[in-house]
Amino acid sequence: MNVVILLNDQHAHHVLGCAGFPLLQTPAADALAADGLRFEQAVCAVTPCLPSRHAISHGLYAFQTGIYTNGHCMPLEAIPSVTMARAFKDSGHRTAAVGKMHWFPYHAPVSRGSYFGYDYRAAHFNETGEEIDIHFVREHPDIVRQAGAVRQAYGVGKGGDDCAAAFKGYALPLSLSQTSDGWLGEQAATWVRKQAGGPFFLMTSFPGPHAPHAVPSDYADLYDPASIELPPAPPAGLADEGAYARYEGLAREELRVVIANYMACVTAVDACHARVIQALKDEGVYDETLVVMMSDHGELLGARGPAAFSKYSLYDPAIRVPLIVKPPKGYEGACGTTSDALVNLVDLLPTLLDFAGLDGGYSLPGISLKPLFAGKPLARERRATLTEFLWEGSVHSAIRSRDWKLIEGPHGRELYHIAEDPHEFKNLAADGNAAPHAAELEEACLEEIRLASRDYARCHTEFERQDWNPLTM
Repeated sequence: MNVVILLNDQHAHHVLGCAGFPLLQTPAADALAADGLRFEQAVCAVTPCLPSRHAISHGLYAFQTGIYTNGHCMPLEAIPSVTMARAFKDSGHRTAAVGKMHWFPYHAPVSRGSYFGYDYRAAHFNETGEEIDIHFVREHPDIVRQAGAVRQAYGVGKGGDDCAAAFKGYALPLSLSQTSDGWLGEQAATWVRKQAGGPFFLMTSFPGPHAPHAVPSDYADLYDPASIELPPAPPAGLADEGAYARYEGLAREELRVVIANYMACVTAVDACHARVIQALKDEGVYDETLVVMMSDHGELLGARGPAAFSKYSLYDPAIRVPLIVKPPKGYEGACGTTSDALVNLVDLLPTLLDFAGLDGGYSLPGISLKPLFAGKPLARERRATLTEFLWEGSVHSAIRSRDWKLIEGPHGRELYHIAEDPHEFKNLAADGNAAPHAAELEEACLEEIRLASRDYARCHTEFERQDWNPLTM
């Protein structure tokens, strides 16, 4: 079995054509959803980027890895023995990581090496820590300088998400094929075509649609801001009111431009997905390949006011993620449908291992989603998902069921009846009638932590699972 991961950066869960987002064109994602299962209740284990990518790669919560921020660096000796690519490499798969992986802080003094099990590494630039075979900056320095000059002209810093202008976005004088996203899509497609029939594992991680929303010239006029529907205006007195000072500067009506440019970036990345998928089809291996389309976290996208952007919060637009799993042939039972299972991104690794028949999943806290493709129940049903977030030295959490959500966050205790209040505008934390729901979520969270810790501890007593003992040697 082959595995291809299509990972977007900062992609809000609902901004997909197949999720019903108005006017949006995402034909590649829509086709994958038709051939697979789309999960409507998926959340990241931790936000922002770097810690979430560790959770995805290792199948572990942040309280297990200790990685909570983009400035946290996992010691090399602490990298878990079971990582996504290493598991497949050890089973005979060729492995490649193409794009933004962000496993180490970009300023960390980490020696070059291959720490996560990838045979081949292509990147948007020479990322810290990893041995990079080829990267966009080295291949196209003139284009990088040109795009950088445009970014600087709009007052956007190198991180890309440091001001309102970054989220409002702008048009690039470059086509998609000239951007790093377009180049990475082609690199991934080329690698697929070179695999000559052997099993492979490919992680393709695109920088888009992360801010700045720099729209390629061939997508710049795709969406008319005047036609964009604005999210509901938030009421006064929200718990996080005034919390987004670094992004202030836009009027509410300017959110139409923000959303239109974000949509264009999503459609552009979808076209990059299409290149990789087409390569699978051209090589005749699409049917036997498990394809996952997902994101590391979401994006507020003005949902809590015209200054509310980024992933640095625990509200639903920031922690819920798009997740589509297209199984290999033989598991088509649930394809073309949606699931409301309470899914966390720590579930991805045990799911892949289960589909491939590989060991290691039993020691992970996540739940394999494979049974859903055969019309069977999961090994266990979560009562709630857990997402963590470290802010100003304190770890915060969101505990989320299908109907209720409890946030212990930077702005205090917040409780929302999300079944009736999906925008999280009415905080019921002080409502005595809602207290039993908060208590139920707290109990569900403790249960999730207990089960996660128990299962992960088993990897340290693996000898007990061997089919030998001293009496039979």
